Amino acid sequence: MKIRERKRIQAEPGMTAMIDIIFLLLLFFVLSSSFILQPGIKVQLPRTVTSEQPARKDLILIIARDKRVFLNNELVQFKALWGRLENELKFQRGAALILRADRDVPHGFVVRVMDVAKQAGADRIAIATSPTRRPKEKK
Repeated sequence: MKIRERKRIQAEPGMTAMIDIIFLLLLFFVLSSSFILQPGIKVQLPRTVTSEQPARKDLILIIARDKRVFLNNELVQFKALWGRLENELKFQRGAALILRADRDVPHGFVVRVMDVAKQAGADRIAIATSPTRRPKEKK
């Protein structure tokens, strides 16, 4: 008596279903992630080799080339800057102030803005810069 061998059917995962699931996961992660939008105010930052990205809760103070001052993307008159900074710093305890000054703004004006920030209660002030490549060391 001869025993017949059964042909084994090899199971393969359905590629179409797997691609659909991967696409849905990708779509989910893209839509659920949050993007940090840079302000629409054109500022040319000075360059530096070491540069850190600001944390989300930090206040961002922008000084444009024409000496206009923006606090968290809102135009603030220089005379009203102290009061606005004081209110924001009371509301966000421990927040750092990131100063994004255009590289063509006079140094004296930046120092005046920093003085106002200190008087308003800013303990931590950081100056934002644009990252640049490290110069190659000659041996």
